[in-house]
Amino acid sequence: MDIRPFALSPRQVPHSRALFSLVPLNQNAHSVINNPLNRRFLSRFVDNNMQYVGLDIGFHVQSSTRYTLATLGRSGADITVDGPSISRIQCSFETHAESDVVMLYDRSNSQTTEVFGVGCVPFEPGRRRRIVVRSDVNCMLSMGGNEEDLVQFRLVWHRVEFNANYEVANRVETPMQARTIDNIPTAAPSRLPSIQVPVHHEPQIRYKELAPLGAGAYGTVSKVIDMDSGKFMAVKCVRPPPGGFKDWDLTRLQREIEALYNCSHPNIIEYIRYQRLSERFEIFMALKEGNVDYLIQRCVFDEHEHCGNNLLHQMLSALDYLASYGIIHRDVKPANILYTTLGKLDYRYYLTDFGFCNSVDQARSGVGSLMYMAPELLQGNQFPQTPKADIWSLFVTLAWAVNADNYRSQNLFTAEEIVSAALDAARTERMHHLKDMAEIEPDKRASSSQMLLRHYNGIGRTIPLEQVETTTSAKHTQEDVIMGSTSPQLGWPPPGPTYPSPQTALTTGLGISTFDERPQ
Repeated sequence: MDIRPFALSPRQVPHSRALFSLVPLNQNAHSVINNPLNRRFLSRFVDNNMQYVGLDIGFHVQSSTRYTLATLGRSGADITVDGPSISRIQCSFETHAESDVVMLYDRSNSQTTEVFGVGCVPFEPGRRRRIVVRSDVNCMLSMGGNEEDLVQFRLVWHRVEFNANYEVANRVETPMQARTIDNIPTAAPSRLPSIQVPVHHEPQIRYKELAPLGAGAYGTVSKVIDMDSGKFMAVKCVRPPPGGFKDWDLTRLQREIEALYNCSHPNIIEYIRYQRLSERFEIFMALKEGNVDYLIQRCVFDEHEHCGNNLLHQMLSALDYLASYGIIHRDVKPANILYTTLGKLDYRYYLTDFGFCNSVDQARSGVGSLMYMAPELLQGNQFPQTPKADIWSLFVTLAWAVNADNYRSQNLFTAEEIVSAALDAARTERMHHLKDMAEIEPDKRASSSQMLLRHYNGIGRTIPLEQVETTTSAKHTQEDVIMGSTSPQLGWPPPGPTYPSPQTALTTGLGISTFDERPQ
């Protein structure tokens, strides 16, 4: 592409606060960068071994509102774009204060701003006229004319990562920027509205996948960005079981998801929305920093007792809330507890990844994180599930996190060994005060409300006090409660001889009798 003459020489490098530059793609766009009114935004740069001149867009532009990078239009805009079909304010680039992304707003009366190119996600009728622009999507911009192609630019990015709030705080403010949004009808709002709980007639969420977060028998979990809101989210794609989704499976799955939308608790992940596509279910959730597995790898709970105490308190509160609505999580484990950092060694935890896939295919209900399964679940589907199963799983999660009795160093191959390891952990000094969470029989196992009352003065409890069970757990011994127990509830089979399992058993599949399950 040839470089045309300019009224004044451009900067030799892009402005240090520029995020990207607009490079002209047609003659009308060349006229824009040659306009003397725009010369202060010009810079030279090299992209793919080619030298270009473009209009710098970034926090150095003294635009009308704090989070506006630049406006483009015929009159009163930061960058002047002449033409009879160009609106006074044709479009604007805005930063999302929460997610640090750039969004293009079409502000033209005739809606003649558009993005194009391979893999683009264009504006769509019925949606707000805004769209995410990134270095890897929506890199071509056009505006004006009957075909929306009067002026065409390419976005060349110089900085893909930035902190919008930091940049705005250090921005040189002009009197125009200090004006309120009510006084600037053509400018974008300073902050974008947060996502609300959806209704069924809302359009489908359009997203770009950014990174994988996990995978399993149910499908995948990925980090994505909502192209229409600029919000980062996690999406869980639930694949159909063999034979496809059945109507009653879908009804039950949908009912479970909708029930969680109505949940509001500081330690339960926010479920933003779900949508059903022809080949899968997509469940959108809030995105957090990471999961407890990562903190365990950093020995956070081994070395700092208060961290484990906070984890226990917050998760007991979450489980009590769920129990008050009759919801059983079914898969409490470190990988399903997310966190955000509040301060040094101070975290807020969020329970996530409820057992949706169990509703899709009952054959999968026995598939889970066996290391953390309660004894009644390890016995199969012959015993009813209650919220007490989650209490056992939380105990094992904490025992694993603090490495009680060298928990993380043990090789556990059978259901008997898994239960025995949990009971051994309950006898340690670190976990002894929580031993009632590790009772074999669910009726004797402490509930979330009981544990909150006993150890946290009831703080975080949802179930009313008059509904809290007052029974206390019976003392258990190794001989009584390990397999071979005379428990009338569970009826464990008598113990047989113990043989060391071959090393190949670790990689040949999981089962109830011989397996080795580690946190996923």
